[in-house]
Amino acid sequence: MVANSGDTETPPPNMESAVLADSPALTRSAIEGLVQEEHKRALALFSEWAHPFTGIAFTRSRRCFGHADVKGQIRVSESFLGTHAVEDLRDTIRHEFAHLIVGIRQKHNAHWRCAAASLGATAKATGRARNTQLHDKMNEAPFALIAIMQSGEERELKRVYRRSRRYQQYRLGRRGERYHIDGEWIETFRYDRMDSKDPQIQ
Repeated sequence: MVANSGDTETPPPNMESAVLADSPALTRSAIEGLVQEEHKRALALFSEWAHPFTGIAFTRSRRCFGHADVKGQIRVSESFLGTHAVEDLRDTIRHEFAHLIVGIRQKHNAHWRCAAASLGATAKATGRARNTQLHDKMNEAPFALIAIMQSGEERELKRVYRRSRRYQQYRLGRRGERYHIDGEWIETFRYDRMDSKDPQIQ
């Protein structure tokens, strides 16, 4: 009933060298603890910071792994929660600390790259998650196709990368079109945007 012509596949990520299956999934407290650990390490390497670190916050955005601001705050994507992406998280934190050390206005110039390398971060502006769990969460298709049944119930059918006019224009009985799920008629369809873009580290 639902066409797949609008879908594209997400390319496979670079796999982590090893994943400890029995290691606990990341929680907010675990992430906060890792940030504090990396902060102490960074302070031992750099005594002067353009923006002293003030704390961590979480963001629902799937557009980037992390972000630092001039107030010294680091925001980390909630997509890390429930994953085992410790290597990606450490890289993100070190990346953002490098911004706080040299200054946000330096962006990803040579001064930033030098600080990032000293901290052990991948010295580039963007990156693909090595952990498959994180990669999948950050790269979910941006639209959800919702079927609105005659009863008023809403059912999510699938995630897609492009909206189809076929479903946007559908109305039950219009031009003789009649779709159903398990014998129950679909009144219309709707697309919900899931706010997904290629992830970046800012």
